[in-house]
Amino acid sequence: MNPKQLDKKLRAITKHEELYRQGIPSPNPPEFIYMFKERKRVGKLLFKQFSDLFTSSPNILVKKHSRFQSYPLHIHDWIEINYMYDGSCTQIINNNTYSLQKGQVLLVDSDTVHTIEPLGESDILINIIITKEYFNSNFFNRLASDSPLSSFFINSITEDNDHDSFIRIRSENSRRLPLFMNEFFCEWFDPSAHSADMLDSMFSLIMMELIHVYESDTTKESTQLKKNPIVPILRYIEDHYQTCTLNSTALHFNINANYLSSQLKKYTGMSFITLLHQQKIRFAKTLLINSKMTVIEVANYVGYENVSFFYKKFNSICGCSPKEYRSS
Repeated sequence: MNPKQLDKKLRAITKHEELYRQGIPSPNPPEFIYMFKERKRVGKLLFKQFSDLFTSSPNILVKKHSRFQSYPLHIHDWIEINYMYDGSCTQIINNNTYSLQKGQVLLVDSDTVHTIEPLGESDILINIIITKEYFNSNFFNRLASDSPLSSFFINSITEDNDHDSFIRIRSENSRRLPLFMNEFFCEWFDPSAHSADMLDSMFSLIMMELIHVYESDTTKESTQLKKNPIVPILRYIEDHYQTCTLNSTALHFNINANYLSSQLKKYTGMSFITLLHQQKIRFAKTLLINSKMTVIEVANYVGYENVSFFYKKFNSICGCSPKEYRSS
């Protein structure tokens, strides 16, 4: 698929949209679980209701927002990125009204009460749905350590935090974002042989461009998010995975080892040793695919002296042996 074909696909009126335009409700409406939040009736959507749609990537779903349709106030248990491909839309978030223009992006945290007013025919809104499982240490290592977006996503996966935040990014003048988005959407709707890896890489480019645009904007509009101290620690683990330990990492940041361990668990849901093994195996996978090193050499290079233990960890994380991964 190329950008011209993508544009044609996105502008085409779907069967459901034709019904909505005639005032006919959806034959298969989403199954909201209704509750009251701040005295308002709010519907909740759960990831498990859409899990069978995650075909190109296990943790990312791209979906065009249906036009001509009214939506109730609702929340969901995933993080959502709204990209205004063309036209504009009006969104109501936490009782406030916001306009999203062509080229702009809205990040919406899970459990944030919001709705979107009906779109017209020329209003093309793309929803990128991301599960919380996607936001692991490797994702945060790609972002700037003091980025507001880093804080937004860390807050979104921390269960004890309030989840009512959003960030509107005025990216309409970005030269790169439409290019990245179009390639991302083309890959999603017409996946290649290595689609999951390509989507992951392109999503990283999108996030880095959004960071650049957001930090250059002098009229930021979002909830206020504090810088989060955990990203520099994740970056340190990435850079020193071969030799670092919990104690050496704590010493580097001049904090107590137990406190460091509890903070990693709080913000990532994983222990220090789990994060460390994930980083080692991630780099081992790169070496297996892109080098002629033997499995033993790879194990030693990433910091495993016990090759049997390396095999065990690799299989538990990847679901196959190093040799099977290399030959796949």
